[in-house]
Amino acid sequence: MTIYPRRLQRLGTTTLVVSLPKQWVAERRLKPGDIVYIEVNGDNLTIHSREVVHELASVTINADEVEKPEVLARIVTSCFLQGYDIVKVTSNTGLTGSQSQAILAAVESLPGFEIIEQTPRQIVLQAIIDPARFKVEAIIRRLNVLVISMLGVAIDSLVRGISEKAGDVISTGKKLEELYSIAVRQLILALRNPSLAHTIGIDVPIAVLGYRLVAKALEEAGQHAIALAKESLNIRHKGAPTKKKVVDRLVSLAEDIQSLLTNSVNAFLTLDLKMINNVLDSLEGMADEIESTERELIEEVSDVEFSLSLRVSLMHFSAILDSVKMIAEVALNKFVRINTGIVQAVNPP
Repeated sequence: MTIYPRRLQRLGTTTLVVSLPKQWVAERRLKPGDIVYIEVNGDNLTIHSREVVHELASVTINADEVEKPEVLARIVTSCFLQGYDIVKVTSNTGLTGSQSQAILAAVESLPGFEIIEQTPRQIVLQAIIDPARFKVEAIIRRLNVLVISMLGVAIDSLVRGISEKAGDVISTGKKLEELYSIAVRQLILALRNPSLAHTIGIDVPIAVLGYRLVAKALEEAGQHAIALAKESLNIRHKGAPTKKKVVDRLVSLAEDIQSLLTNSVNAFLTLDLKMINNVLDSLEGMADEIESTERELIEEVSDVEFSLSLRVSLMHFSAILDSVKMIAEVALNKFVRINTGIVQAVNPP
């Protein structure tokens, strides 16, 4: 590699120009009026003498070396998350029925991943979605809306006896996993492609870690919403519990948790320091509220099975608060990376 130092020169009132090395121009037989292509990669610019066509990232999986079909499905999923455009699953002896079924099942849960070729010895998958279409903040907001909706329906199912809604929450879990998969894939692609990172809203590589933690926290909160819905199906009683006071307490608690979860995501996206600290300050009080509610359940609900299910549900409430705490802490960490009236960074990490 040869480095040519150049000084920026002004052309007109707003344009800066830099000259090209004479030897490089001569070797490529360029002349005035020819088109060159500038590729932006973070702080780096690369000038190409001809249009650049980036090859698709591909990977081949040898199915003969994988004993269990479920392991093969996990490998296919991981290849999607790692950002491969084309995934080939091959077998010299021929793919078994169980292997093919496992691959097809995995593909169904991966948005924008399609089978473009299938033979007895090979299945070829290709990602057909354009990564530039999915802004990372939009994905986080959508994850939050989805989880909040799931939690609300799960609470209705649990404390108001609307058990048929539990199925809605469980089925929505598929959408949650799909959206989470897109988030992970986008973030990994952003690390590999700084130009894409800028397009989807990643300013520096370290920001990927924060978004990854927030996405995972929301995905886990959604899983606890699904667990709440399933718990409602374990309750044999039909209708809501007889103690309206207990119902109101649980509903109020759930609404407070929903509000905190939304506020934590908004705090992360806006970097509002007051909002970040309000969320963190509220967590201890919410934990105390859950503890006191559990004591109240023991006193007010005489049915042992119903009481146990509600106490298990409170455990899921606590777990969702852990997700809230994670998001708020990541928001605070992100806040200290930017220059504000409070924090002035010199050579930030």
